[in-house]
Amino acid sequence: MSQPTFDYHAGTPWVLNDEMETVLAAAIEREPVGRASDLVADEEVRQLRSSEAYRERVRAAYDDAGVNLSSVTLLSSDRSLSYAEQVQADLARWTAKFDAVDWLTKVTSPAQARRVAADDGVGIVLNTQNLGKAIEGDVDEVERLYNQGVRIMQLTYNRQNEVGTGCTDRSDGGLSNHGLEVVDRMNDLGAVVDLSHCGRETTIDALEHSDAPVAVTHSCCQAVYDHDRGKSDAELEALRDADGYMGIVAVPFFLTDESSPSFDVFFEHLEHAVEVLGPERVGVGSDFSSIDRGYPTALKEGTMELLKEVGFREEHGVELGAGFGAMERYQDWPVVREGLEERYDEATVRKILGENFLRFWERVVDAADAG
Repeated sequence: MSQPTFDYHAGTPWVLNDEMETVLAAAIEREPVGRASDLVADEEVRQLRSSEAYRERVRAAYDDAGVNLSSVTLLSSDRSLSYAEQVQADLARWTAKFDAVDWLTKVTSPAQARRVAADDGVGIVLNTQNLGKAIEGDVDEVERLYNQGVRIMQLTYNRQNEVGTGCTDRSDGGLSNHGLEVVDRMNDLGAVVDLSHCGRETTIDALEHSDAPVAVTHSCCQAVYDHDRGKSDAELEALRDADGYMGIVAVPFFLTDESSPSFDVFFEHLEHAVEVLGPERVGVGSDFSSIDRGYPTALKEGTMELLKEVGFREEHGVELGAGFGAMERYQDWPVVREGLEERYDEATVRKILGENFLRFWERVVDAADAG
């Protein structure tokens, strides 16, 4: 029986075979970067469906990482599609993956997550990182996404949308009236309200308005390093008072301005979060995407342009493929566990690695059932 180990990963381990390499090379030559990325993602589905050897390699990547519960973001890079269309396109891909791989399971409840981990499977908790754009002003679309299996819904990304203000926007407004209705619908359903990329006022508004605990699934601490993607101590204290949850990112440029940082900086942020929130409300949201050191340069350059379009600016220091030395690929994730074991007792390590997220999720579901 495996211990639940949860990470907000956002993507999947970057694993290519010859067929995917062929598709990638051709796509880079003739397609816009977003479309090229999607063509490779489509081929990944075909390989998971048709190649036992490829399925084994992907499973080995998860096993090497030691993560059996992962939240992944539904997203396409195809700029010819609206954001809502991108979410639906990637949802179709993930549905095909679940159909093709018997050890990969869409997880929609804490109880199911525990069963999948205990049975040595890999559970995927689907999320969207820009709910305001995904629902296009229609609160009923929140329920559609929930019915499709999406359980973590981030209200905004970096920029303002119809729900509220993002963390890199020049303004600092709170939730709109529409945003209040969205949070109410999420509470009714038992969906996780995620505030990771929300601006400060939107974060505080959601904490005050939500009837259920809320999460900051993947962020960092501004008291350690003052980055727009981080959360202030005032926000962390409000999150603690609301019995919420925070996952710490393992992305260098969100954690420090050092050019070659030690992985210890990740633990500096985690330890500060534990100090403010308590050891029962902190976990890991590495956000360590498939864009690791092995990701093709042409796709990195194109993806950087896409990131500028969604609100990252030069001062945010975004560098795709940046690692820590200790953590260059997602398969290096065991350095997280090792660092925790050096700093905390066994019970606390178990909480941070997965129990804290699952217990938080149970509180969200309980609040919906009680409502």
